[in-house]
Amino acid sequence: MDIQKNIATVIRTLKESRGISIAEFSEELEISRSALQNYLSGSGNPNATTIEHLARKLGVDVSILVSGALSDKQFDVLLKVLDDLKLLYKLSPNQRRRFAELLLEMVLLWDSGDSDE
Repeated sequence: MDIQKNIATVIRTLKESRGISIAEFSEELEISRSALQNYLSGSGNPNATTIEHLARKLGVDVSILVSGALSDKQFDVLLKVLDDLKLLYKLSPNQRRRFAELLLEMVLLWDSGDSDE
């Protein structure tokens, strides 16, 4: 998956999970509606500063936003877990990042299908 498609998938999934309009989401992300529409369609070409801004506003690590490290199924699972963990927002940004890294490791472990048994 290329960077633009992965950014589109992450943004679209988060927008849908929040059930908000493009106008509301663009305001939340502090970007124009047209920019958001371009990113959602996979035709936007954000620079590094914009990618960092989007990742921060979306609450995801930059590597997840651009790398394609998560399949759609893995990302959906991650979103459902995070939705249930409202206490996560009481953590500092560094604690939230570490939590997300550990959670990603768990999701990837489950998805690998490898077993020591």
